[in-house]
Amino acid sequence: MNSFDSSIFKVYRYGLLLTFIVTAPLICVAETVKTPSIQDNISSARIVIPLSGTWQFKTGDLKSSVADTSKNNVGHWENINVPANWYLEGHDINGIAWYSKNFTLPSQYANKHISLKFSGVDYTTEVWLNGKYIGFHEGYFQSFNFDITKAVIFGKENQLMVKVNSPLEKMGEDWSLHKKYIKGIFGHHDTRPGGAWSVRAQEKNTGGIWAPVELEIHEVAVIEQVKVTPQLNLDKHSANADVQLHIGLQQATAMPVKIQLTLKPYNFAATQSISKEIFQELKSGFNGLHIPIAIKKPALWWSWDQGKPNLYTLDIKVFAKNKVIDTKTVTFGFRDVRYDKAHNEWRINGRRMFLRGTNYIATQWLSEMTNERFAQDIALMKTANINIVRVHAHVTAEDYYRLCDESGLLNWQDFPLQWGYTDDDAFHKNAIRQARDMVNSLFNHPSIIAWSLINEPAWEAEWMQYKYKKYNKLQNKALTTKLYQAISPLDPTRYVHPFSASAEHPWLGWYSGDWHDYTQPSKVSLVAEYGAQALPHLFNLRKIISAKDIWPTTDKQWAVWDYHNFQKKNVFKVANISMGNTSTEFIKNTQTYQSKLIKLAAESLRRQRYQPVSGIFQFMFVEDWPSMNWGVIDYWRSPKSGYYALKQAYQPILPSIEWKQENYKYGETVSLKLWAINDLPQSYQNAQVTYSLRNGEKLLEHHTLTIDLNADSGREIKIINWNHLAAGHYQFFYTLSDNQGNTLGFNSHEFDISEPLKTTVSKLTADKFK
Repeated sequence: MNSFDSSIFKVYRYGLLLTFIVTAPLICVAETVKTPSIQDNISSARIVIPLSGTWQFKTGDLKSSVADTSKNNVGHWENINVPANWYLEGHDINGIAWYSKNFTLPSQYANKHISLKFSGVDYTTEVWLNGKYIGFHEGYFQSFNFDITKAVIFGKENQLMVKVNSPLEKMGEDWSLHKKYIKGIFGHHDTRPGGAWSVRAQEKNTGGIWAPVELEIHEVAVIEQVKVTPQLNLDKHSANADVQLHIGLQQATAMPVKIQLTLKPYNFAATQSISKEIFQELKSGFNGLHIPIAIKKPALWWSWDQGKPNLYTLDIKVFAKNKVIDTKTVTFGFRDVRYDKAHNEWRINGRRMFLRGTNYIATQWLSEMTNERFAQDIALMKTANINIVRVHAHVTAEDYYRLCDESGLLNWQDFPLQWGYTDDDAFHKNAIRQARDMVNSLFNHPSIIAWSLINEPAWEAEWMQYKYKKYNKLQNKALTTKLYQAISPLDPTRYVHPFSASAEHPWLGWYSGDWHDYTQPSKVSLVAEYGAQALPHLFNLRKIISAKDIWPTTDKQWAVWDYHNFQKKNVFKVANISMGNTSTEFIKNTQTYQSKLIKLAAESLRRQRYQPVSGIFQFMFVEDWPSMNWGVIDYWRSPKSGYYALKQAYQPILPSIEWKQENYKYGETVSLKLWAINDLPQSYQNAQVTYSLRNGEKLLEHHTLTIDLNADSGREIKIINWNHLAAGHYQFFYTLSDNQGNTLGFNSHEFDISEPLKTTVSKLTADKFK
């Protein structure tokens, strides 16, 4: 383990706020779960007992069985925190690991039903309780539970054994074209430790029980799932909340129940509250019910730049014999989403809206993302004027989506399929099952407006023919079709994008072409990826790269940079970035390039709003491990220059400057076009346009004019030409203000005029004219 690896555990907890201390294995006394008192919960229908905390942990192998493992003295196993990805706990392993936890439930619960709930385990899970096999689950992002009623021993200590397997894809020729595990960017991606294409691309495994584990004690009837479909009638200012309930009855005979539903505001002041009761006879096993709730003049959910993110709660209670036997509360919003492909327009609640987005992978190890860290990222996004996030090729933790609902930040949700996968029927069925899990588990989040089912599938990504020797141009095409056919009818409230195409990821100035090519017309409506890499600031670069490798000159040193995602060829051969003479200069040069590319691309694409561009997504917002890649914010959440360029280019009201070049020859005409773009739903009559030109400290020109800036609009307002500017460096400033002088948006552009060429006459030529 090198010096970076040995210290990495110190930095992965909340950006250097917590330090992990590696300890020797400890002998632990089996822990008894502290249960709520019966008296405190006499009126509660469902009791939740957390099992988070210290568990026992032991690495295993494919041959190890629960019998073999349980024979070992669990007290001699290592301690591990749950929830946590095992890498963050100091275990740089892959494959199988065993977890154990002892708990005791009082005999007062003997007539109840007991469920064991996992909120997230990467990747497969097998469970035994007191030596009895309970069940299996595959999938890293879903919550899942098991009925353990018959396996629990009440009043005595119970031993829970959990076998977690987070395997590597089988290495070999073209291994990443035939992946088997649905982990998206956690299994194979440019931003993973080792990058996408090296033999080390699967290091620092993401496995483990990364989300909470709980015991649920409940009655015979359980509300298993609630999906609320908002149905808006915008013309009549009314709506229906179509409630779909799944209730399980865990007894052989039918049971008559009363179901009470109460709809009320969650995050805004209002007296409106709607209640509804129905009577239903539940049959043994699964019960599916549809219950519509009508509401007049609902407070709609909007993104932060269009209105307020008004949310409602729906409280559900199930009564049997006048006793509450189960309850559940969900939060949702009334909003309508439409994507008009013919006109390249997104409409939220009937209002046209331009999407200003970014791609987001918060971390490679989900357990380190707390509520506070997600809130910090969302605040940084909104400050940068981002109104939508592409959760790139993975599903993240539940807290993130809840915070986006509350903050009014839209989400474009990818399914965790990235590039190529095995193409057998078993994989197809597994992918469809897990895609349905994604939609069902995230259904009630109004912030999610679209599902995207696979990123750059093998069959459409022509670049793969140059990457893989055995590339098949039809690979995963049937999978793509099957996924779309399965998910589209499952959620009629959202747009379903069959796949994120390579054509939607132009990558000009990074993988091909020149960054100035973004001035050319876009061929696609959705630009789902654009950007460039940039190094973090020096104080954080030193946390990633050791002092001896901070200025790389040898292949061995460059290999260290490559492992941390730095793309040397693209930096020097495509972007033509200079290293300069010092690390500080190198960092500045990369950040300047990233900033210029982002600003030019975003402004050019926004000037094409709806003709044809409907949304743009910069790649990437943060760096998801201590690395140096496309993030405009590094792993420690320190913004690079590109963050401020994005913030300026994404102003909802943008005074955009269209330019063709930054360097002019003396005597060449300098031409700028001024645009006024307004993404907001309100108009500004008699808005003030102010622009000026400076040469150093000298003000050369200053002009004002008045325009009407209409809501949801973008138009060219003026062309400015200069024909006889002297040599030098120039700064152009452009401001839009309302009729009271309040600044709505600000922009600037810099350019240079070269010195005039000196005319020289040779002595021989001069002699001719004597």
